Amino acid sequence: MGKFSIRRPSSATSAWRRSAFCAGLLAGIVGLCISQPAAAYYIGPSYLKVPGIKGAAKSKAHKGWVRAEASYWGDRPGLREIRGISGKESGLKFSGPMTPANGPSSLSLAIDKANPALPGLMALCRAGSAVKELVFAESSEMERHPQEHGPRPADVPEFYEYALRNVRLTCPVVADAPEQAFGLHFEAIEWLNYKPQPEPRPLTTVAANLPAAPRSGQTRAFVVSWFAPVADANANQCPQMNRKPTQAEYYALMSPERAAQQHAALSGKGGANTTVLPFRGPDEMNVTMLPGIVADPGFVSPVADVVRGFDLDGDDGSGPAPSRTRAHRNFTSPDGRKGIDNQLFVIQGCIEGWRRNGFLPMIGNELRRAGGLSILVEISGIDNDQNDNDVAVTILYSADPMRRDGTSKTVLPDYTFRANEDPEFTQDFARFKARIVNGVVITDKLERIVMHEGPATTWSLHSARMRIEFGKNGEMSATLGGYRDWREYLAAAFFRSSDYENTIGFNTTAMYNAVRRAADGLKDPATGEFEGLSAAYEMEGVPAFLPPEQEARLAAGGRFTSREHLATNP
Repeated sequence: MGKFSIRRPSSATSAWRRSAFCAGLLAGIVGLCISQPAAAYYIGPSYLKVPGIKGAAKSKAHKGWVRAEASYWGDRPGLREIRGISGKESGLKFSGPMTPANGPSSLSLAIDKANPALPGLMALCRAGSAVKELVFAESSEMERHPQEHGPRPADVPEFYEYALRNVRLTCPVVADAPEQAFGLHFEAIEWLNYKPQPEPRPLTTVAANLPAAPRSGQTRAFVVSWFAPVADANANQCPQMNRKPTQAEYYALMSPERAAQQHAALSGKGGANTTVLPFRGPDEMNVTMLPGIVADPGFVSPVADVVRGFDLDGDDGSGPAPSRTRAHRNFTSPDGRKGIDNQLFVIQGCIEGWRRNGFLPMIGNELRRAGGLSILVEISGIDNDQNDNDVAVTILYSADPMRRDGTSKTVLPDYTFRANEDPEFTQDFARFKARIVNGVVITDKLERIVMHEGPATTWSLHSARMRIEFGKNGEMSATLGGYRDWREYLAAAFFRSSDYENTIGFNTTAMYNAVRRAADGLKDPATGEFEGLSAAYEMEGVPAFLPPEQEARLAAGGRFTSREHLATNP
């Protein structure tokens, strides 16, 4: 783990440590146990305004503030609840901040060690004096529950701001960590631009305004039987697989006395389980919420030359990278196209749980095939199935379940699926302008689409495009590509903390650093940082139909909304 120094734990840290024994299977082992609040945290920029310390943040709203890379509230926050797996709970909600309504409490932060404000913050921390007041700002979008989607309400600010009063800082140092941890222990908090919101707010929205499809030609529709990231290029792509965090990592930053205490408490219980394993940072901070505060244990990426995907940046990698793109490895597609950008493959290709036969793709597709949300792909305006310069490709959703043959996972073709008319889904119907070249459907790009991978998994894809091929038996094989916002991606990947580390097979710290290195697109004009991770997803589907009346309405374009929704969603 590298060199580190250990600070004597504060009273707040001691309380934090005592609460370790109250979680999960360890409840009641030592001391007084209290219930832990649900987590309020995210990985992404937040900002501090500290008296006497000049920050270097470049964002317009907080220019000159001190930027943090990740944050969480409370000494030992619990995990966010899992919502909507059954598909019966709407994700069309907006949760307010889960920030403490009053003090005393604490806020944990990670500051990049290259941040020019760091020496001043460290001096302030080491002086030991309380700061009378500082202001903290956090993103309202990043702080919301990751299983929510839909527009931010007009009265919700882009950043929540709070005044923290009588703040005492702790700053345990891990020499080889890329980021410095800070604990801000405050006596009082004032919400400056928003009020506590006890429950998630239901949202209203409108259906997407689709362009009209070509008037002539045939229409072919498919229900998607398989959807997953492109994570497999060849059988020998991984020199080794990425690993889970070890027991040794849990104890590495503890004092000998504390490590002995924890060994004794955890003996006979399988060691450090996934309830306590996140708290392996300095002062037992949570590294699945502040993954940069410990040394990078190293990450394994796949070795491959031929990988499916798209040339998203118009550069084949043979010369200097264009200014809009970070230099990165380019691949060749199986059909010979050069300059393929797929950094998500670089991340997921040697993580067991994300491979084609891994835990997440298998369970996600099984949930969809077993009656979950159906994804439909429609190609319309086909005048010539070999070459046609004007067709449309539409992604839409249906609540009708897929039919299987009863003896395997094979999805049966030629069933009719009604397009879901609920605005939760119609807001994200997407239509690409496309063409057919030598039998392959190739779309233009859309600036942003929102994919409902399942009832509880929704995410954005920027600069999105598709490539669709047809099989001998009428089936569809497609690739969907674009850029994922790496912060949104990690919010889902780290959603269940060490439960996901254990079941999927990765180390949060290693993956966090690898993703930040891999981000290659969506350059922020203000900060110059790359917020996008190039990605490609594989789709497979069997022939399906839409009801003729719905097919006609979809072809006409406009907002696909039933009469019953017009009154509430004008």
